[in-house]
Amino acid sequence: CTEEDSVQVMGMSMAVKPTSPVQFTICSPAWVHECDGTPYFNSLCHQLNDQLTVTSQFQSAFQECVKKSVDLVFLFDGSRSMETTHFNENKNFIKNIMKHFANASIQFAAVQFSTKFRTVFTFKDFQNRHAFDKLEKEPHMKALTNTYGAMQYVVENLFKNPTAGGVPDAIKVIVIITDGNPSDLKKPRLLKELDNDAVIRYIIVGNEVKIENLMHIASDPKVNNTFYIENYNGLTGLLNNLQVKIFNIEGSKNAFGGNLLKEVSQSGFSANTLVLGSVGSNSWRGSLYERKVNSKNETEIFDPHMEKDSYMGYSVAAGMKNGVSLYFSGAPRYSHKGQVVFFRKDAAWSVTQRLDSEQIGSYYGAEICVLDLDSDGETDFLLVGAPLFHQTQPRREGKIYVYALTAATQLVSQVNITAFTGRFGSSITSLRDLNGDSLRDVAVGAPLEDEQRGAIYIYLGQEKMGIQQKFSQHIQARKLSDNLQHFGVSIDGRMDMEQNGLTDIIVGGHGKAVLLRTRPVFSVSANINFEHPEINIDNFDCSNGDINLGKLTVCFQMTEKTNSSIDTATKAITITYELHLDSVRPKSRAFLSKTTEALRKTSSVLDLKVKETTCAKHDIYMPKCVTDTLSPVAIKLKFSQSGNQSSNLNGILDVENKNFATMEVSLDMCALGKFFFFYRSRALIVMEHEYLNVILTLSNTKDDSYNTTLTFYYHKGLSFSNLDVLQASRRILTNCQGDNNKPEETICSVSLPVFRSKTEVWYRDIYKTEIWDDTLSMTIAAHRYWVFCSLLFWLIAVVEYCSLVIHGLTLKMF
Repeated sequence: CTEEDSVQVMGMSMAVKPTSPVQFTICSPAWVHECDGTPYFNSLCHQLNDQLTVTSQFQSAFQECVKKSVDLVFLFDGSRSMETTHFNENKNFIKNIMKHFANASIQFAAVQFSTKFRTVFTFKDFQNRHAFDKLEKEPHMKALTNTYGAMQYVVENLFKNPTAGGVPDAIKVIVIITDGNPSDLKKPRLLKELDNDAVIRYIIVGNEVKIENLMHIASDPKVNNTFYIENYNGLTGLLNNLQVKIFNIEGSKNAFGGNLLKEVSQSGFSANTLVLGSVGSNSWRGSLYERKVNSKNETEIFDPHMEKDSYMGYSVAAGMKNGVSLYFSGAPRYSHKGQVVFFRKDAAWSVTQRLDSEQIGSYYGAEICVLDLDSDGETDFLLVGAPLFHQTQPRREGKIYVYALTAATQLVSQVNITAFTGRFGSSITSLRDLNGDSLRDVAVGAPLEDEQRGAIYIYLGQEKMGIQQKFSQHIQARKLSDNLQHFGVSIDGRMDMEQNGLTDIIVGGHGKAVLLRTRPVFSVSANINFEHPEINIDNFDCSNGDINLGKLTVCFQMTEKTNSSIDTATKAITITYELHLDSVRPKSRAFLSKTTEALRKTSSVLDLKVKETTCAKHDIYMPKCVTDTLSPVAIKLKFSQSGNQSSNLNGILDVENKNFATMEVSLDMCALGKFFFFYRSRALIVMEHEYLNVILTLSNTKDDSYNTTLTFYYHKGLSFSNLDVLQASRRILTNCQGDNNKPEETICSVSLPVFRSKTEVWYRDIYKTEIWDDTLSMTIAAHRYWVFCSLLFWLIAVVEYCSLVIHGLTLKMF
């Protein structure tokens, strides 16, 4: 498009009507003028068809500067009358003011005055972040109070000194904090010079000084610009009042304010209606102008309760709920905090709801975006940007607020999201579905991030909160080009430029626009399969060597979540997977190598193609001797996309894709319905002897038995000595443990962890005799898991036998 030579920039703001017939409205400037280094323009709006041919145009009034630079000097009293505690409170007050204006177009300097004057820090020190440190170290001068000389010093050494770092055309402000009358003579000529140069003066007076003696120093209106505090604790209460006055300066037309005219800032479409924001209307209260397509008639929409200098219309969005048209408009300077006004059209346009900001200077409402999450034509959520929101701990700059629009047409807060730096939330836009979940997504710009290179954040749609709290992608300008600046100042993602079924995103920067191509999004499912239903442990006998348990197969199947028209042959990604055996145990029982028992993990790379199943096999080994054959072997599989994803245009793995699979392989063990049964012997006759030998047989006639133990309960006259294996059908390991607190009880394990099926063992249980009574009792209890049976028999002391033999100890299944 071409226009008159005076038109220098096209598309400062743009609205798209995507329904047929497609129409674009682009507002471009005609006369350029500078405001604090930023170009502001008289808006000329063009309407274009789908062939980008201009069909009509209309012009709005001149836009004046909406923001000025401010050079503010704190001139604080360091005289002898100022107590040290009050002197330190003055410094804290100055620090608090500077913190509250961290993101404003205001820079600070400070001078301490007494008989002499000393620059504490300059504007350049403030720019280089040395101000707080220098102020903290500033000592108390403790002399006279030469107030007029100090003001002259500020003019000559800070305002008129180029090396101090001041902005030449900035509004000049002096905040004088004192507790005494001036010691030097009045200088009417100096005050007149300050008035002529439009230097604004605020006076803060304390310590019972007559305010009339200092009021003449303040700027007009002197009553409004002079503050009295009874004691220095009053500085805290004064803080908010002074903040409001400073913000009024920053947003004024000139040093002393003034009424301003209309100008167009933002635009948006509602069906066949164009709505424009006019932030300069009514002394910058702001208003909206509704204009029917192909019509010259306009309807003004305003909030009767809007304050001056609120900038309503700075951002505009149109929505629909239950068939009713809705408009949302941001007023980022309302009460110096910001507000969003929600209009609803019934018989006429009226205010339904107002949303207020939480922080002075945050520019809440500078950007707004309506979100039709499921693309059904009904507005579901509203997103509001506050790009100048700041937080020191942890450091944050910029914030977006997400509100749900209920069926009752009320906005309800859902979630707030911040970023580290960069004026996050300067731009917010709704994107066509990126990841194939049928929900619209959102892009948020942070154009000053990374030394003003800029970045954008992608947030996926979420049914309950509108968007997910964590971004799915962080796209930085430095990774795209070396010379991009302010990347993310504007974003649009509603169109498929390549006609391939995928959304394309256009991101604006300083003098450039970047087209970001989206890629097909794939979902990958994984499963693990072991060739045997259970691990066979028949050969586990605690001898040396390892056993090959069989093959473990891992398989992946990939499907496309998006609906792209890209050739199926090119729809492929590469993944890296990690296999972890016995993952829940610190020491693994299973390994992936016969020669390296430490190898319990392995990673491999696989190429996946859409609609194909890709598998890999792994041999699994286990030592012949393991202590735990009860708990299953847990196997975990994790995977992720590998390679340089930014250069791979074939596709990308869905960030919400489940990226792991698990399984447990049980060891083949007998069921829990088994228990021991002893054939009982009659009372036995023994003879008194130094040792008593009990010979018994333990047999397992059915399936394997786990965690098998024998517990011996014996007479106090006996002392357990040993349990010997006399004969066994296979290798048997036995270990006996006594308990000092239970001297008449001993527990012996039997071939832990498993006492094999078809195994029989003959034991000799040896006791040392201490006391022989007429009768001695003994109980042997056999345990397996939680069931046990016991054999109780009596020993009758006579002199005919020296040993006791018990036959037929048998394990049976019932």
